[in-house]
Amino acid sequence: MEKAQRDAFIKKHGEANLRMLEIPTDDSHHKTIEAVAVIPTRNVTGQYMKWVDQNPKKAQEILVRGCILTNREVIETSDFMFNTTVSLLAELIPIGQGNIKKF
Repeated sequence: MEKAQRDAFIKKHGEANLRMLEIPTDDSHHKTIEAVAVIPTRNVTGQYMKWVDQNPKKAQEILVRGCILTNREVIETSDFMFNTTVSLLAELIPIGQGNIKKF
């Protein structure tokens, strides 16, 4: 990735919100591609959750299209890479660990 493109992503999304995904191209895991992803926002997560039970394909497309910034076209051409990417992005959904206490 070029430095100018990297700097543009950082300026737009903030470095803390960006991740580099290493996605295998097939189940042998010998060859991979990299994709820049932004951590799912509340809006993207909400849209994903809205459709996950009713239309899983649409939910997955929302997640990929809302978070993948590079190589999305390549990822979308392969079911294996697409499903792997969805799994990786689902792990990025920010969910903290809280505590429940008696009142």
